[in-house]
Amino acid sequence: MENNYDLKKEFKKPWIQISILFIILHFINSFIVLPSMNPLKLPLAFFIVSSGAMIISFLIVVLYPKFSKHREQFSENNLVPYRKICSSVFVVLNFIFLFLMLLYSNAIYFSPLNIVLLVSAISHLTVGITFTKLTPNRLIGLKFPWLLSNEKAWKKTHRISAYIWIAFGLIGIAIGLGQEVNVYMVLASCLPTMISFVTSLFLSHRYKNIDC
Repeated sequence: MENNYDLKKEFKKPWIQISILFIILHFINSFIVLPSMNPLKLPLAFFIVSSGAMIISFLIVVLYPKFSKHREQFSENNLVPYRKICSSVFVVLNFIFLFLMLLYSNAIYFSPLNIVLLVSAISHLTVGITFTKLTPNRLIGLKFPWLLSNEKAWKKTHRISAYIWIAFGLIGIAIGLGQEVNVYMVLASCLPTMISFVTSLFLSHRYKNIDC
């Protein structure tokens, strides 16, 4: 299958523009907040590492559909959720790095656990919404080996997981904004993945005799 991923055209799409916007916002946040950070916390090193992580991640997600060994699987249907997930990554990274800068500059007074839960919940909500329309592929989604060889189980697992991940996202956001969060609530963010794992095993066994 021919790969129609055009780098020049991608830079005109909203997902690239959103990603670049939040990378630029990280630079702006850094210049505003970092000077007030404790010198012992090495603000320059933090800036280099965090900015480098965002730029390298950006290059990887932009170039991957063009040069991946699985690039022939990047149909337009799979590119749509890929773009959404990748652009949301830079939104999340920006808020994580901003939170850390505010924390170490003593400009933040709320529980770090609330922020961790909120970031996790927003990520789960985004992925859950993506799962509702995702088609079978080896690039995006749950990559358990027993699913990749069973198309019907793959589809069913992702549709069930979509509701679970969306529910967790909404509940996590409500809890994170509404009450004090403890470490057990944060650890509960592993539950959607665990439930999806168990669901995938059950459905793969159920549909194992179906020719995919």
